[in-house]
Amino acid sequence: MVQKYFEVLNLLGQYQHFALTTHVNPDGDALGSELALYSILKDLGKRVHIFNTDITPKIYHFLPFQHHIKPPADLKTVYSGIMPEVLVVLDSGSLDRIGDQLARQLQPTEVIVNIDHHNTATKFGDLNLIETGASSTAEIVYRLIQASGLEVGPERALCLYTGLMFDTGCFRYSNSTSVAHRIAADLIEEGISVDEVYRFVYDTVPQVRLHLLGDVLQTLETTEDAKIVWLSVTQDVLKENRASSNDLEGFVNYIRSIDSVEVAIVANELETGDTKISMRSKTYVDVGQICRLHDGGGHVRAAGCLIQEPLHEALAKIVASTRLHIDGWHSESE
Repeated sequence: MVQKYFEVLNLLGQYQHFALTTHVNPDGDALGSELALYSILKDLGKRVHIFNTDITPKIYHFLPFQHHIKPPADLKTVYSGIMPEVLVVLDSGSLDRIGDQLARQLQPTEVIVNIDHHNTATKFGDLNLIETGASSTAEIVYRLIQASGLEVGPERALCLYTGLMFDTGCFRYSNSTSVAHRIAADLIEEGISVDEVYRFVYDTVPQVRLHLLGDVLQTLETTEDAKIVWLSVTQDVLKENRASSNDLEGFVNYIRSIDSVEVAIVANELETGDTKISMRSKTYVDVGQICRLHDGGGHVRAAGCLIQEPLHEALAKIVASTRLHIDGWHSESE
């Protein structure tokens, strides 16, 4: 695996024109990794642009370099028909996760580099740096910096710590390894303010989000044994609260904390009529495996998928799949 890091670094040195992107609805790890790599390439004197399908959530506006992120609509203006040599895709299990328009139009002339840590990751790149044992993509980018001999510095440290903190659930999840903690300590030594990062990401809540949470919690349902719990979010409730899907971030963790619950689900009706599913588990259910059954993916304890069916039909499918998984696990353990 060490060799892969040097292959990526050699490639970064070989070419001059780069584009970076990450998955739709970018989170702390996606953005932190992407922005840290952007900074590295700029320091190396490269021409580099960032394109993301969805806007950066306001809670991440404190991150350095985030104002350089452009929407897909800017592709023609930036490139005028001349594509970048290299496309680096970060934190995306598959190429289509970056969004339909970017997947179709952001075609590099030379190489696609895939940097990811999900155990559902596909090797869609010409060069794939995939470490499923890493806590986050931010951890992989940190190792790239270490291998390059460049300094991390306070700005990149802020980006990387945000990614590390987000994907480990503030160091509460099982991927909070000793390595992740040592990296966090190194990043803190660069001078970042840990409490400030936490405050921006988790303690800055607009009033609209609290009203939305109150309404959504009214939809709470569970299976008879209360091992599976779910929330249903319609377009109507989003519009009534003048909210968006981004405002649902973290709602699944509220219901995951219920004492009897093993799997928590949030089903979000999209404007297209499709349903976005977010899942979390506590101890033994692999929600990544469940989401893969529905063309999604993610981690063992945190995953998601898009089901092209109306809300209630999609929810029934995902609950049924989860029920089978739980019953199967109990049968094997007896």
